[in-house]
Amino acid sequence: MLQFIQSILAAIDTMLLYPSLVQKASISSHTPRHDVLMSNQASLDNLGQEVVELFTAPITPWRMSRMSGKLQRRYLEKLHRSAECMLPSFNHTLPTGQETGTYLVLDVGGSTLRIALVELCGRSYKTKRLRIIQMTVSPIDDVVRRLPGASFFNWIAEKIADMLAGRSEHNGHDVEPLPVGLSWSFPVEQTSPYGGNIQGMGKGFCCAQATLGHDLGGLIAAACRSQGLNIRIDALVNDSCAALLSRAYVEPSTTMSLILGTGTNMAVHLPVSCLGASKLQHRDSTWLSQAERVTINTELSMFGKDILPKTRWDDLLNRSHDLPDFQPLEYLTTGRYLGEILRLIIVEAVETAGLFEGCFPSSLMGKYSLDTAVLAVIEDDSSRDLKKSSAYLQGILGLDLPPTATEMTFLRVAAQSISKRAAAYIAVAIHALWAVERKVGATGSPKTTIACNGTVIGKYPGFRSRCESYISDIIKYDAEGGQADSEVYLEMADDAAILGAAVAVAIGESRR
Repeated sequence: MLQFIQSILAAIDTMLLYPSLVQKASISSHTPRHDVLMSNQASLDNLGQEVVELFTAPITPWRMSRMSGKLQRRYLEKLHRSAECMLPSFNHTLPTGQETGTYLVLDVGGSTLRIALVELCGRSYKTKRLRIIQMTVSPIDDVVRRLPGASFFNWIAEKIADMLAGRSEHNGHDVEPLPVGLSWSFPVEQTSPYGGNIQGMGKGFCCAQATLGHDLGGLIAAACRSQGLNIRIDALVNDSCAALLSRAYVEPSTTMSLILGTGTNMAVHLPVSCLGASKLQHRDSTWLSQAERVTINTELSMFGKDILPKTRWDDLLNRSHDLPDFQPLEYLTTGRYLGEILRLIIVEAVETAGLFEGCFPSSLMGKYSLDTAVLAVIEDDSSRDLKKSSAYLQGILGLDLPPTATEMTFLRVAAQSISKRAAAYIAVAIHALWAVERKVGATGSPKTTIACNGTVIGKYPGFRSRCESYISDIIKYDAEGGQADSEVYLEMADDAAILGAAVAVAIGESRR
């Protein structure tokens, strides 16, 4: 019922924005179809040209360099003082690539629990340097989400016991605890490299209601003891930190990571000296004496306000958002929002340029009803007159007729403009962080590798190569015509949450 009411409210929002959509159930029967199509083509061509101009105008080396400069100043400011972003983790060491061992890893996400045994073989190993020996994947459905208090952790412990059953080694039944790495996709107040206090989990999870403020590692270990398992949480990481660690294990030039899927974030390894005193006030003397550099969770999505140019469709999205201005970069670049930007353009195109003959598809009435995957399908279509994606759109939108070649050309131009700008803005954000790293204490290597994970950076057609090219353009521009002596590479870090958590455990063992 709630979902039904929300869909009605979303449809009302659309009608209020474009009231004549309510009146246009169909085109006038007195207007010849040929004349309508010719008029629509001219209008769509004009709107398509405007879309291209508005979205691509910021994508020049000069403009991107200026945006990067402003972001750099904002980053440096937040490194000194901010409780919301540029947050230092407890991970202050990157892997040497010499760490070896076999570790149990838990990856607890919003919809799945992955449990894996991971073997680290060493960077010099000729084939697989990191290897998943065994892995199980369990869906986290609404029944599991509603488990109260310790019951959720008991469910996790049961799944661990099921996976380890029958193993002769690394089975959790030894005198010495089995070291475990935990990749946790929910808010946590981290208190050490291996521990943290549970905060509200959201996403329909009930267990935090009775365990708020409790030690996460202790809850999991206690649940495992009830299953006869002797385990110990030795590392706690988030997704961006895990991606950085997993790629740094095999490629020593890796000092940053990028997550770009439904949302976005970056981690970077910087000198402790660049942080304000308030950022480190809860660290003990032992940690402070050991840490020269630290992995920082940037909370990148929160940057970009008043720096990254927006269009009227971006403004519509932001104004109607539950948290306007909260994550400016995310609203312009990620899988959650790219489809919505195209949907808002479609709303205007139906209203003003006769797209779909002026008939707005009921399937697009609700906010966020157009998936970003649709843009990827349109951009990736190499068929004549885009007939494949036309048939695809007819099906998913419930259209009476497939979109015409003119309509598909407009939609493709819009999709390309949206994704190109997203790649450029991500490139600007990356370049700014790379430039800050060089200012406050780079490692001296001319090559920087950025570990990447997420559906947009990994699967959207051409996105990663565009982003890499834009970063190179800014570096060359800033070299003022001279020879740029630095290169930035975006490399995928597959299974990062699993592999990175294992690397974190191995680093902890090497320090003991």
